[in-house]
Amino acid sequence: MKRLYRYFRSVVAAIGFGLMVMGLLAAYWWHYRLAPTRHLIDPAWRAAHSEAARWKEEQEDYRRVGSSPDLCFRGDRIGFYGDKKWFLWLDARIRHPDGFRHCGCTDYALALMANRYMDTWANWTDANLGRSQEEWIRDGFLDYGVTVHLPPTPDDRLPLLRLLGRKSTNAPDAVDAVPSYIHYNAYRWLRDSGFDPSEFASSNSKVFAEPGIVAGLTQYCQWYAAYPGHDGLGVLAFRRVEATGSSFDLCPRMAKQPVVVGVDVLIWSCTVGGAVLVLHFVMTRRRRRQV
Repeated sequence: MKRLYRYFRSVVAAIGFGLMVMGLLAAYWWHYRLAPTRHLIDPAWRAAHSEAARWKEEQEDYRRVGSSPDLCFRGDRIGFYGDKKWFLWLDARIRHPDGFRHCGCTDYALALMANRYMDTWANWTDANLGRSQEEWIRDGFLDYGVTVHLPPTPDDRLPLLRLLGRKSTNAPDAVDAVPSYIHYNAYRWLRDSGFDPSEFASSNSKVFAEPGIVAGLTQYCQWYAAYPGHDGLGVLAFRRVEATGSSFDLCPRMAKQPVVVGVDVLIWSCTVGGAVLVLHFVMTRRRRRQV
């Protein structure tokens, strides 16, 4: 009977250990590995966090899970905010899929980062690996008859505004139309070169009467409403070098990550530690009574 009881206790201990391991694995996957994925598909989480926090979480999703871009349901930002490093990461995932889903969203994200569309990216990437993303974008405008300078100059503004003023489409057979990824890069080239639409309109009254310029300024304002470049999101290198920013931190101390983590650790350590001490006290008291 004692042997059977010991065997039963061993089985219970093994089951308990197995359940503990399963719980820890589930916690690791649910609360760490899959946390960015869950956050990005949660409307409440997206509404409660800034655009910078959303992009940071999207990058963690790519690093932890290796997800493919989803521009339709999640509205991923990798094409709009990704730099050369993220372009090469996405290109490497296409070359060595290993379960990676290569679809139209992936190609469009690459087109946004490179300012061009390719049926196959490997040869183009290998040929342009030693060039900067700004050079990729600059040369992408040449396919539409627009020459810009690197670093930018005021002479770039009129050609880019006229380019923005042309009809936007992603259909390859459209006549005299410009893909939306060309429009986006024309907009952010202007934005990051210090373009001010109000100042331009007041000092260029003659060209402002052109229908293409008016349409270009309208497109610029629409793009700016969606992607203003705050917190350095999608900002090109020539603006990052010139920007100084402010050293004054407006973020409340309560919202900073070390404070949040420290409070959580304090809460859980006090709760768990107190529960252990109370349980130890109760068990010790029971044992004394039994003696």
